[in-house]
Amino acid sequence: MNKVTILLIGMILSGCGSFVPVQDVSKVDPATMQQAYKVKTFTAESNMSYPEVKHYHGPITAYSCKHMLTDPPASKGDALMQLRLKAVDLGANGIIDITFDLRGTDTWGTNCWETVQASGTAVDF
Repeated sequence: MNKVTILLIGMILSGCGSFVPVQDVSKVDPATMQQAYKVKTFTAESNMSYPEVKHYHGPITAYSCKHMLTDPPASKGDALMQLRLKAVDLGANGIIDITFDLRGTDTWGTNCWETVQASGTAVDF
């Protein structure tokens, strides 16, 4: 094989998935999904006060990514669920100061047709 063929194969294989971590929610076990739905969420824009924070786990970021043409559009709801799953992995029961960043095509940074990024701080109440 010549160098161009090897380079082309490498580029094709590296472009097979998104560059950002996204869990397939359909493959998450039901117990974890139940825990994720119980995570309390508070957006940065909301004027709602949240309970007293007992422990800060730290900042977390998650993505909704439309990678393939057949994937559903990237959405805030999916990005929020991804964020909740990360909070569960950390043992947190809440996320505060959640913000969303809606992005269009970003094939070099995320390898997604469209992306929604959710960020917040994982906490225990």
